[in-house]
Amino acid sequence: MHASDAATPAPARAAASLLLLRDGVAGLEVFHVRRAATMAFSAHATAFPGGRVDPADDAALAPAVTGAPGAADLDAWARRLGLADRPVETQAEDEPATVAARFLAAVVRETFEETGVLLARSADGAPAGAETAAALAPRRAAVERHEQDFVALLAEHGLVPDASGLRAWQRWITPISVPRRYDTAFFLVAVPEGQEPDRLTTEATEHGWATPAALIEAFRAGEVNLMTPTWAQLRALRDVGSVAEALEAGAADTPIPVVQLVPDRSPDERGDEFAHADEYLADQWSFRAHARVVETPDNIL
Repeated sequence: MHASDAATPAPARAAASLLLLRDGVAGLEVFHVRRAATMAFSAHATAFPGGRVDPADDAALAPAVTGAPGAADLDAWARRLGLADRPVETQAEDEPATVAARFLAAVVRETFEETGVLLARSADGAPAGAETAAALAPRRAAVERHEQDFVALLAEHGLVPDASGLRAWQRWITPISVPRRYDTAFFLVAVPEGQEPDRLTTEATEHGWATPAALIEAFRAGEVNLMTPTWAQLRALRDVGSVAEALEAGAADTPIPVVQLVPDRSPDERGDEFAHADEYLADQWSFRAHARVVETPDNIL
């Protein structure tokens, strides 16, 4: 682990990431991308779609998510995300329900930007289908460049963001010793019927589907580079047999794990322990012994 530098820690910024799931021939599969070498954070890493919570999420998206047909109660989301006990450092003064709405808003927007998958519903509650997603696809780049407001774009087509299919999975907080820090909430969702994710964004160079076990094995073989939180999400899904089983596990009403690896703090200050650190380090050693891709400099173990 990195040596701690508690004197001047950077604040952890809220971010959201999504594990898009489908049932494949070999079992449960997750959509993944390889981060571009030009990225300021986690370059070269194989990861899931996602990104930082933006001001637009607070100003426009978060209220829209609260009104989405079938959306869960935001107080329940806040409890599930553990925001009362472990608030996001940069938003600690805000109500937990407000922060939960921002996470939901960000992951819906980022998913559309990075994959084209549209998590939205019409006023009568009907989910957006493949034709609607295709109609909005030409505007994805403008949304990513912040030239097009996402909620306004949806409204043009009679849609609102839809968080009803999302399931909270884990939260990971970057150690205080790292200069670029995030508090990232990971979510699960089944890829909507008829929609297929792709890779328009400039933030990624490759994409595809794989079982969690296959991605972990590819990491051991040096074929993909997995940062600690990514590996942990995959390990938690490795023995899950189907999308339905994963979503059922994610629907529990108990707080999800909130992991922060900071060696010089007490367990109460660190949050949930990463119980599989030794296993990850063994896989990382194997990756380094066989590496065929560049290792990101931003890992937290």
